[in-house]
Parts: sequence; C-alpha cells; structure tokens
Amino acid sequence: MRAILCLILPCALAACMEATPPPDDLRQRQETACANAIAAHVNRPTAEVRPRWLSEAGGLATVETWDGGRRHLCTVDGSARVTGYSHPPA
Repeated sequence: MRAILCLILPCALAACMEATPPPDDLRQRQETACANAIAAHVNRPTAEVRPRWLSEAGGLATVETWDGGRRHLCTVDGSARVTGYSHPPA
C-alpha cells in the first residue's frame, strides 16, 4: 500500500502544478494581439499585416507591424493586451 501511495502522490502533485507558458508563446500572443489591433485600426484583414516582436522592457513588449508600406509600433503587456500604438517614420 505504501508503494502505491509513493507512486500516486508525485503524479497527483504534478497534475496540480500549473505550467508556465514558454517565452516564445508569450511573444507569439503579443504579436497576434498587435496584428489584430493594427488590422482593426487600418480596416484590413489580419492576414494583410505583418507583426514582428522587437523587444521587452519593464514588462512591456514592443511589436512592429507593417500594413503595406506603413509601419506601426505596438506596446503590449505581459497578458498580451495592446496598451497603445504609434506611427513612427519608416
């Protein structure tokens, strides 16, 4: 009985632990959030904009997104929520 308990307890504890998403997953979600925000901003389908994660500082990521020849920079937080965007020169 004790041997079975020793086998079941680690499995039960592992099931209770929440997995942390890898950083690449967060970057992908931040790119997607920026792409969606810019697509809505320029009234184009999301497939027509190209996001690219650039950097992170202070818990905020900067994602560059192009629609045609226009460049947009999004600020995206750690929950993949766009907190703002700008139109810097290309």
